[in-house]
Amino acid sequence: MGYSRDANGWATVASNPLAMITSFLRDLRYALRTLGRNPGFACVSVLALALGIGANSAIFTVVNSVLLQPLRFQKPEQLVVVRERNLKAGFPQFSLSPGNYLGYRDQNHTFSGIAAFGGAGFNLAGGGEPERLRGTRVTLDFFDVLGRSPALGRTFTAQEAQVGQNRVVILSHGLWQRRFAGSRDALGQSMKLNDELYTVIGVMPPDFQFPARAEIWTPLAMNLQNWQQRGGHYLSGIGRLKAGASPAAAQTDLNAIAARAEQQFPNSNSGWDTTIISLQEAAVGRIRPALLTLTAAVGFVLLIACVNLANLLLSRSSARRREMGVRSSLGAGRARLIRQLLTESLLLAAIGATAGLALAWAGTRMLVTLTPNILPRASEIALDGRALGFTAAIAVLTGILFGLAPAIHMAKTDLMAALRDGGRGNAIGFRRNRLRSVLVVGEVALALVLLSGAGLLMRSFYHLQSMDPGFDPHDMLAFRTNLPVAKYKGDEAQAAFYSRALERIRSLPGVTAAGAAQIFPLAGDDYILSFVQLGKPPVPVGNQPSAAYYSATPGYLRALRIPITRGRDFTEHDNAAAPPVAIISEGMARQFYANENPLGQRIQMGNGSKPAEIVGIAGDVRDQELEAKGRPAVYEPAAQAPFTTMYFGIRTSGDVSALIPGVRSAMRELDAELPLDGVGTVDALVATSLSQRRFAMLLMAIFAGLALVLAMVGIYGVISYSVTQATQEIGIRMALGARRADVLKMVFGYAGALLAAGLVIGASAALGTGRYLASQLFEVKPTDPATYAAVAGVLLATGLVACAIPAFRAMRVDPMVALRNE
Repeated sequence: MGYSRDANGWATVASNPLAMITSFLRDLRYALRTLGRNPGFACVSVLALALGIGANSAIFTVVNSVLLQPLRFQKPEQLVVVRERNLKAGFPQFSLSPGNYLGYRDQNHTFSGIAAFGGAGFNLAGGGEPERLRGTRVTLDFFDVLGRSPALGRTFTAQEAQVGQNRVVILSHGLWQRRFAGSRDALGQSMKLNDELYTVIGVMPPDFQFPARAEIWTPLAMNLQNWQQRGGHYLSGIGRLKAGASPAAAQTDLNAIAARAEQQFPNSNSGWDTTIISLQEAAVGRIRPALLTLTAAVGFVLLIACVNLANLLLSRSSARRREMGVRSSLGAGRARLIRQLLTESLLLAAIGATAGLALAWAGTRMLVTLTPNILPRASEIALDGRALGFTAAIAVLTGILFGLAPAIHMAKTDLMAALRDGGRGNAIGFRRNRLRSVLVVGEVALALVLLSGAGLLMRSFYHLQSMDPGFDPHDMLAFRTNLPVAKYKGDEAQAAFYSRALERIRSLPGVTAAGAAQIFPLAGDDYILSFVQLGKPPVPVGNQPSAAYYSATPGYLRALRIPITRGRDFTEHDNAAAPPVAIISEGMARQFYANENPLGQRIQMGNGSKPAEIVGIAGDVRDQELEAKGRPAVYEPAAQAPFTTMYFGIRTSGDVSALIPGVRSAMRELDAELPLDGVGTVDALVATSLSQRRFAMLLMAIFAGLALVLAMVGIYGVISYSVTQATQEIGIRMALGARRADVLKMVFGYAGALLAAGLVIGASAALGTGRYLASQLFEVKPTDPATYAAVAGVLLATGLVACAIPAFRAMRVDPMVALRNE
């Protein structure tokens, strides 16, 4: 066979490859037979491993696809996002102004190209139900900077970037499939967008999605005056660094250009410079902390599963002592026995990994299906070669982790004594079950860490959900419309349409209030304007205050139940012919009119509107995210400051979903080609704003719950095994007069000691977890004592419950039967 013995008497396989393979196959067949004789043990082990390995594989697949894989552009490491900032004005990052963009594009020394783009919505009519499309207007070098080309057709020409010549469009692969059934004949066809005809000139590949969820791209065409203006910031910038240039060097380069612009144009550029981050960071930076936290969580789950299996194997090894003693007496050395036991462990790990891969595939599909707008790059998430390699690696690692300690423990046991002693009992206690006790303590400590993290996130999420957003989202419907300028020419036509639309909607059964504004709380849109307080000392250039700006119809504040704390609301009399008026938020009143009455004061917004008299003060609204306090806001009547895009807010006394058909019908009667975008409840809008936090919290809670179950199973297994092994000792104690209560005290005392040790050891690690999660918490301290006390109480209580069955079994031991069996 090719065995030899070393100086210590350890039997080893001779270094013959064929002999080694033959020996391994023999070990594998024996391991299969051994597991077949113990189907219960095999099933429990495979299930624990499948859950642990599957969870790790699923989260790694997400992390790999979202964080680790390069973006699907040519040399993506060279791509950066270019933004402007004005720290003095409170804007750590902001959009680019057209004039500043041209300066950065033409004067830099570190970029091979900088492209600009801006979001644009398009109403698609003809050939079916009207549809609102997410579009992007882009400069000519946009696709060149990204290093991508259309799969069909071409990109834009210089002539198509001129005003009036820009009615050409490139389609996303999804829109091409949906509207043209994937036909190549789509090229050259016309599409009616915003009541104008556009010609299809290209189709992008299926993996091109930039910006996220964009469906069409058109040229960014503006006249010379608009390109030169520097006061309005509404463009996004994407740049490709030259070979060898770093983001830091590029930011220094652009900031030098910004400094020259500040000197040349102090009225618009004072305080403005740039900030640059990689495109990868811009795409996934917000989700990274949550994904890394979940990665650590599933790692802990796998560790707990390994500890559980190690304990199971230790318990099983005691039952196999006689078997190992026989094999040793027949010439098997300790190394040979360890190798056999490790083969069994690795076989279990391989089977568990195979089942875990199936769970990982199903889990990732479910995550992508349920969270398409939560995870960036969701369409790219898939099991690949790297994920399969990761799964294989952790399968081997876990097989060694949970198999090595029991194997060495058995190899060190006096196996010849096992032949003499048979299954003689042991006693309950740490010293006589040291390795198993240490493993259980480790399980409890790891479970405490996970439960503490989940508890902090759950309390944080509860506080967020309980936060008053400043408006009432219940019993309310919202949607957005965009009037095509080609059809609704001029402010008067647009204001008249929205007035008619609100009149029709308010007449619908069940509608109690309705209004509209160009942005809507928590919808993701933003509109910020600087303003001047007339009658006060001039503010230095570059330090002008700013506020969120709402163009709102009469009834908007009432529909959202945003209270008017002083003054009055807008009325139908606040039309274009009436004196300009404004309502400000309480936060703005506190910040800018702390020691005076703001009513009657006059302000002028930075959009060139006429000075307006403040006639009311409204409550603060958390309009961007619930964790951020309400910021200063200004409302002006929509009739005096009209917009083509408006969000409708409709309050009803009945079922919100039942209102949708009536609203659609009313809007269709006014304009059959006008699509309604984002139709849904405002409650759903609030829920969507919390989706990333909910995603992290739910998965963390699931993993923590799984860790708790595994830890409790481990405690139950160790206590149950200890009671079985200590049957003789219990019988002797009871024969000598010990009461059943004494037996219960002995078992629960042992279990309580293990739990207490695990809680003490895990406490410091749990506090460290809290500090790591600090940036993800809201109104909860990382050291929140209530959370840690509750988690420790749950862990202690469930641990003692897990001990109840073996404890009561010990209490019912018959002393005479126990002694006779021994």
